Amino acid sequence: MSLKKFFLNKCLKSILFGFFLFGIHSCNSKKENQSELPFSENSVGLSNNKYEKEIQELKDSMISYLNYGDPSYNKKDVDDCINIIENYVDEISKTNSKTEGMNIVEATIKKLNSLNQKTNFSLIETNEREQIALIIIAASAQKGYNSMEEDITEVHREW
Repeated sequence: MSLKKFFLNKCLKSILFGFFLFGIHSCNSKKENQSELPFSENSVGLSNNKYEKEIQELKDSMISYLNYGDPSYNKKDVDDCINIIENYVDEISKTNSKTEGMNIVEATIKKLNSLNQKTNFSLIETNEREQIALIIIAASAQKGYNSMEEDITEVHREW
């Protein structure tokens, strides 16, 4: 085999191997992203049960800080926040159009903005923001109104 053919053969094998590795990585990252979703792509209808774990983790996080820190919010504020999110999940499940769904997203975020402002912006910190945004985005995405990568909360939120 000539030197030129040898290098061409090596290059071709390297390129094919690179495509193979890229394909494996793409498939694995897609599976990892799907496993993080709080719902099944094939599930029909929404309920708080699909988000019960995420909502409980959010509540536990807020209560934990309430017990160990000195925030300017109280248990009633936490309960109000959780009720707003649970109502959102119920309301978005009953929508039939993206416009109707996005109106509910906006109204929910404005309620959360108002509650957070009442607590001197201490109720919704970075961790809680991420948890709340995930629930809102996921419930809307499950209805087909947005993708999981689209942050539909950002335009309205002050937290």
